[in-house]
Amino acid sequence: MMNMQYFNKSMALLLLLGFCFPLTILAQLPSAAQSNVWNISNILSSNISMDDKGNTHLMLPILNDSRISYTSYFGFYTTDGHSFILAVVFLGPQSPVIWSANPDNPVSHDAILNFTGEGDLLLHDGDGTTIWSTATSNKSVANMSLASGNLVLFDENNSAVWQSFDHPTDTLVMGQSLCRGMNLSAKPTNTKWPSSKVYLSAEWNGLQYSFEPAAYTQLFQTESGLQLRLTQTTPISTSTPSTCYAFVNGSLGFPEKIFTLPSASSLQFMRLESDGHLRLYELKEPSKARMLFDVLSMVMDFCDYPLACGDYGVCNNGQCSCPSFSHFRFQNDRLPGSGCIPVSNISCNHAHEHQLIPLNDVSYFSYSLFLSKAISGSSQTVCMQSCLLDCSCKVVLFQNYGPGGDGGYCLLLSEQKLILFAEDSTDRFSAFVKIQGNRSDKRRMIIIVTSTVTSLSLTWILVSAVIWKKFKNDQDQLLDSIPGTPKRFSFNELKVATSQFSVKLGCGGFGSVFQGRIGNETIAVKRLEGVEQGMEEFLAEVKTIGTIHHLNLVRLVGFCAERSHKLLVYEYMSNGSLDKWIFDTSPVFSLSWKTRRNIIMAIARGLSYLHEECKEKIAHLDIKPQNILVDENFNAKLSDFGLSKMINRDQSKVMTRMRGTRGYLAPEWLGSKITEKADIYSFGIVMIEMICGRRNLDESQPEQGIHLITLLQEKARSGQLSDLVDSSSNDMKFHVEEVMETMKLAMWCLQVDSSRRPLMSTVAKVLEGEMNMDATPDCIFVASFGSSNPDVAGSTSSYVPSESHLSAPR
Repeated sequence: MMNMQYFNKSMALLLLLGFCFPLTILAQLPSAAQSNVWNISNILSSNISMDDKGNTHLMLPILNDSRISYTSYFGFYTTDGHSFILAVVFLGPQSPVIWSANPDNPVSHDAILNFTGEGDLLLHDGDGTTIWSTATSNKSVANMSLASGNLVLFDENNSAVWQSFDHPTDTLVMGQSLCRGMNLSAKPTNTKWPSSKVYLSAEWNGLQYSFEPAAYTQLFQTESGLQLRLTQTTPISTSTPSTCYAFVNGSLGFPEKIFTLPSASSLQFMRLESDGHLRLYELKEPSKARMLFDVLSMVMDFCDYPLACGDYGVCNNGQCSCPSFSHFRFQNDRLPGSGCIPVSNISCNHAHEHQLIPLNDVSYFSYSLFLSKAISGSSQTVCMQSCLLDCSCKVVLFQNYGPGGDGGYCLLLSEQKLILFAEDSTDRFSAFVKIQGNRSDKRRMIIIVTSTVTSLSLTWILVSAVIWKKFKNDQDQLLDSIPGTPKRFSFNELKVATSQFSVKLGCGGFGSVFQGRIGNETIAVKRLEGVEQGMEEFLAEVKTIGTIHHLNLVRLVGFCAERSHKLLVYEYMSNGSLDKWIFDTSPVFSLSWKTRRNIIMAIARGLSYLHEECKEKIAHLDIKPQNILVDENFNAKLSDFGLSKMINRDQSKVMTRMRGTRGYLAPEWLGSKITEKADIYSFGIVMIEMICGRRNLDESQPEQGIHLITLLQEKARSGQLSDLVDSSSNDMKFHVEEVMETMKLAMWCLQVDSSRRPLMSTVAKVLEGEMNMDATPDCIFVASFGSSNPDVAGSTSSYVPSESHLSAPR
């Protein structure tokens, strides 16, 4: 049978792994002749906790396979203590299941697994219903074993009759092959689309990636010359057809390599996950799995993944946006890929107020699905009217037959269907999204406003006009008096440049930031909200960054000050702010130590310029990861100078109102007298956050771990600083000496006495290797001012770093 052929191939391929896995040796293999029976109720007491966080992820083991770097189990697995799946798992990973007999049909605690005398493995639920079977009766099955994550039924000749490797779910283990007729199927986590799944299947001419119910397929380009399949109806043949693609050390596909993978030093597995990404993991140490590589990233861009931007999301050039930010917002501002939701819920009780707003230059994510589901013959007007008459309709898609055509294809999308969009596609649609209008509210407002205006006296109107004119003239004089002021834009120019402010990049305390384009340059436009909101910050930013230029300071392209509109135009930094790269843990990507160190060095140089090289010293006063932007190459620049303060060089200190962000404020803010040294303290916090991969104040942590600087003090005293290093970075452990030296440099910046903190130029020289830390004073530092715990904010601790030498410049 075909299963036997695959098993022999996979066992032979184990010789290609580059290291040895000893064969499983069990004291007693389950034997079919003994008719073994396992009842969940009877083995509950022998459960094994599958993680270290106290959750109810339990394994009720039947077989186990223990190796140096991992342990695998076969048995019943549960995440809630009530429903169970029969599975093979690796101990340790957060998602430990690598194969399951009944992934979509869990059983109760009364279920029974029977290894029958006829050689069949049968799973029955508590009511006697047969849930799953290996269908191996009368095939001379003698026993069952577990080896390298593979559950195998052997016959009397010790040949494999059935194995789990031939029936993959969402995971491939090293040594396993994906053969024609098999596929990986991602477990859906989005409850709105429970029937939609991502598949990776083997075809004779390559691997096929598909998303159902959409007919969205793609054949990967391989090292042996396979081409890209753009549609399901255009198969591309290859000169080296294959029926199996083996996962071996260093590649997927043997001998015809499709993907080159990182070499393995221990057992690896890859999983097709719910977001459609195929990620490679390695069981590097006992009970721990480390993500190594996003396999499909070599052939797929961000927007190629069907669910990249979620419901109502528009995906364009690796960015997610909403159809209209005046009518839609992100479900989660920190996770744009989670999709969008209407600002106002659509009510069927007020259907007469429903409106359709157009989406420009948008296409449906699957053209073939559109053609298969659309109704032919309607005009655009009839198509739109049909949606307005049907409350369940949320989106209209329409495409003309062609130039001069009198009809086209019409598709109405409800909440239950896939409302996913992309931009810059050749398959253009007329797309319209339904919103909840408020015509009656507008009419009432007009009546109220009209009545109010007519009741005002002419004197009040004249006085208001005089006040506004004076306010406007004062603003213009302030802006015009700034030497070297950058280009001034009109509001209409920026509306056009940002496509009506349609692509939102983020928001802050003083407004929102939108992506735009002026000529050939992509820009970021910060729009201050409200008539007077943030006026002082607006002027500070134009005055500060508009007159200085440095490689590590974000460039101010221009501004707009027109009536109530206050906007700042910056150069565009495609990778956004630093916080999302160090705080939002992602299995896809983690910053390397080299990148983190380069970012730290870049910000040190930028601050050194502000503090020591400008005509007046400039204190930024809001140093934090959210104000550090990175471009496509992860070059870092300091941004957001709205709270900055000019300090004359003959001033030792300056009085100012408290400003900045909780968790990053220097202790001297308590006395309301600050210098540029407040930036150095904040910079020290940022350095520690980058090394540790977490926020200084993180209230999601246990109480004793909320304050990172408190932990830093404790670890410094006990000589355990390495415990704090971010474990998600794959290579930081290879640079332990550099990491520790940088951590000590950060502690130098965190001293209570601001005069004992180093100059930023000194910090930059130490990072560049031009100066060592021999003269580092005793470090006395405190938890960041602004902590929610006043006792923590007021406590001090002393730490004397050991003598450290940095080698030659890096």
